[in-house]
Amino acid sequence: MMVLRRAGDLWDASAARVFCDGGACLARGRTAPAEPHGDASRAARRLTGSFAPAFRTRWFVSVCLVLAFMVSRAPAQTCAGDCDGNGHVTVNELVTAVSITLGNAGVDLCPVADRDGNERVTVDEVVAAVGSALSDCSSHPRAFVVTTNFIAGSFATIELEEPHEISPSTPQRRIHSDATARMRGDLVYVVNRLFADNIQVLDSKADFATRLQCSVGNGTNPHDIAFASNAKAYVTRFEKSELLIVNPAAQPDCSDFIRGTIDLSGLADADGIPDMDLMVVVGDRLYVALQRLDINTLLRLPAANGAIAVIDTNTDRVVDTIELTGENPFSATKGLTVRDDLLWVAEAGRFGVMDGGIERIDLATNRGEGGFYVTEEDLGGDIVDFVLVDDHLAYAIVSRDDFSTTLVAFDPTTATIIDTLVSVDGFTLLDIELDDRGEIYLTDRDRQHDGMRIFNARERVEITTQPLDVGLPPFEVVFLP
Repeated sequence: MMVLRRAGDLWDASAARVFCDGGACLARGRTAPAEPHGDASRAARRLTGSFAPAFRTRWFVSVCLVLAFMVSRAPAQTCAGDCDGNGHVTVNELVTAVSITLGNAGVDLCPVADRDGNERVTVDEVVAAVGSALSDCSSHPRAFVVTTNFIAGSFATIELEEPHEISPSTPQRRIHSDATARMRGDLVYVVNRLFADNIQVLDSKADFATRLQCSVGNGTNPHDIAFASNAKAYVTRFEKSELLIVNPAAQPDCSDFIRGTIDLSGLADADGIPDMDLMVVVGDRLYVALQRLDINTLLRLPAANGAIAVIDTNTDRVVDTIELTGENPFSATKGLTVRDDLLWVAEAGRFGVMDGGIERIDLATNRGEGGFYVTEEDLGGDIVDFVLVDDHLAYAIVSRDDFSTTLVAFDPTTATIIDTLVSVDGFTLLDIELDDRGEIYLTDRDRQHDGMRIFNARERVEITTQPLDVGLPPFEVVFLP
């Protein structure tokens, strides 16, 4: 056991205890919600010793069914007990879970029944499986929150429906300490960046079990993944000049994961590395942002204006290059932003200098409008992230030169600030995302009260009364169906 003190983004001993296991560290000390079926669990435990082995399993399942009806409990977070992953929990699967509990079968017969990953299936976990059977594993739209203290990485989920029930970071929910996430269907694709250098696929219908984890090359520092189809995707590698083509539905041994590469060195600055970052697929075209930073400078400063590589996803060839108005196309958006046949690109330029903004690219012509649509001067600082609500309402996280960070609402058409919703010292606001209910989710890493904050986008008011504690400090958020 080791205790770490937090300076900036590190954990303070008074807030959490950090433990390490096999090279990965996660924080304890943040209270998780109590299990909602303690009475049912105690009653079920008494049953396990009350009947002869031949009758235990049948009686156990029957009583758990009754208890699941009797006990007031929250909706199932995942499809606990769905051994075959088909979205339904059958009586046979419940019998398997009970058999594991009684020691008559191994956990390998139904790994998803073991929700906490301790190689055992407890009575509580059997009751959860019964709940999944009763609810037919109905979906619960959730926010998937990447969490990290930059020593260890994990993730949490938040129900979109009030009261926004939280399933916080746990030691079993391990991802890299520097990671980003993308959604495709029920799968979460975690891009584990520098020093992990792999794509990790989590199944939201199987308690976020890792379905696949494949390397993209040591030291390549992947930044994004974009999908052309269920069997073809692209991965940007920040430290390399070759864009990777992968199979997102590869075999567990990753033998068929890498399908090829696309050389982008011809679009790089003088150091030969184009510093590829965010992407988006539109029809049969892949758009790749190139930051063109100088690898020979300590802070990796811009060496030239940024660009967008346009790739035909049928032939995997570069068919066009869009030269941008500004330097360093960078933001925390989930891939490049497309709205109304326009590509919206945030260009940070040099941090602390009012030299960037948001540029719009016409996807019909693959050409810009001749300048920034919204400038950093309009919003008062570097644009860290932005989301579009409609033609006259958008939100941005803005980093100011006084070392503060703000969340502002602005009118993108007139390029004017409408409201300032949050202003904090330090660079603690990192990511904003808009859900399908018109709510803005904001990651706030303030070391005194870090957590997720939720706002009504139209009314420009905060819904949460205090940041929602998700365990480790939140880094970014995507939404599960």
